[in-house]
Amino acid sequence: QSDIIVGVAMIILSVVCAIAYSIILVAIWRDKELIRMTSYKFMFVLGWCDVIQCFPHTVTGVFTLYQSTGAYWLAKLMGVMATPFYVGYAVLTVMLSVNRFVLLASPHWDKILFSPKATMIWIGVACGFMVFYMIALASPWASIIYHPDMYSWDYDYSLPGSFYVQKMEMVIEVGGIFLSGFLYIGVVIMLMRTRKRFAASRNYTTEVKILIQALTITVYCSILNILWHNYQYILPLDLWTYMALNFMWIFNSGVYPLIYFIVNSALRGKIVRATRETKTMFTAHSRVFPNEHSKTNGT
Repeated sequence: QSDIIVGVAMIILSVVCAIAYSIILVAIWRDKELIRMTSYKFMFVLGWCDVIQCFPHTVTGVFTLYQSTGAYWLAKLMGVMATPFYVGYAVLTVMLSVNRFVLLASPHWDKILFSPKATMIWIGVACGFMVFYMIALASPWASIIYHPDMYSWDYDYSLPGSFYVQKMEMVIEVGGIFLSGFLYIGVVIMLMRTRKRFAASRNYTTEVKILIQALTITVYCSILNILWHNYQYILPLDLWTYMALNFMWIFNSGVYPLIYFIVNSALRGKIVRATRETKTMFTAHSRVFPNEHSKTNGT
């Protein structure tokens, strides 16, 4: 019974997060003012990393439902899709914190280090990390696979390279946490010292929203990474700990859409208007054709 509940919950959560994130990505892409901003370019690529991870999470939900690992190559493929994109996500999170810090510390250097061309280079470096992990996990020497009986992922330590790949992942993700944390502490200090000048800026509201979104993403990512790589020292070693960590990973794809919806009043207004228009349309349709279903035998 728990297999059914957990499997269905994983599938639903993965699909909902993917749909919600896709709506946000379309909204950012259509907003020409936002997509020109360096921070939103990073967050746009972050979004794609999250949406792509939702697919293997959905498949592993099916594995859980039927308590099947599937063919080994299929389970390995899911790991090749999930882990590298999360590593890229973690690297982009650090880059986003660097961008926030440099923007406040030195606008002159921000124009140089995060010019349109330089931003594409930063994103290319993050993609390089993803490609490296794809190659490593697709090789015969390392692998991370999903274990449906434990509701969680783990490296296949019977392969000689899995230990080293996992350690490199931990250094990148946990090390990035401390770097991002240090940079955001600097951001907060600078904001406190220059709050009057910052508040007078015409981009004040936009920058505050970006900072809220970037901080939320970083805090959640930090908690997830610390627990994921050090759960044996912090949490009880049982099935529900593994399940909770896996759900935290899945919900990682829902954090940004949630916070973006909360801080972006324009987006909320669009969704509310679209919902009302859809409801009005179906209400009007049912009044004009009250017996349509009975006439078409339910088709």
